[in-house]
Amino acid sequence: MPKVKEPKLYAKEVLDEYNYPQLKGVVLDYFSKYRSYSAKVEEICVSYSSPLSSDSMGIFSSNISDPTSKRALKIIECKEYIESMNKQFKALRLKLTADEKIIFNYSILSRHTDEEIAEKLSLDKSNIYLRKKSCYVKVAKYFHIEIFN
Repeated sequence: MPKVKEPKLYAKEVLDEYNYPQLKGVVLDYFSKYRSYSAKVEEICVSYSSPLSSDSMGIFSSNISDPTSKRALKIIECKEYIESMNKQFKALRLKLTADEKIIFNYSILSRHTDEEIAEKLSLDKSNIYLRKKSCYVKVAKYFHIEIFN
């Protein structure tokens, strides 16, 4: 069986071609919908499972619209979007180093602080900058988001 080539960090020269602060902002904005939908599914499911006495399902209300169907459709819409993004993430992760995968999960998807990421990577906060920049550039290139200097 052929040996799989392990991904590497981008060289500093390659990373310097990108306007990192602007690229980071665009990448985080791109993933804000994913984070929002993930939170929405959880929120909708929690409110849906609350007791009937609060009439959260709308069974006892006199409204003409059907809130249960609306919730179900919103859950389906959110879950389909999340599922399609998760498939793309799976392919993207093959192109990331182990450190970049952690940065992707903790910085882009979950919005943890640099201190938390540095702790997870067992590195000093100042040592994660190139790894983080490399991760953001790879993610941006994968999703065709490119902002050069």
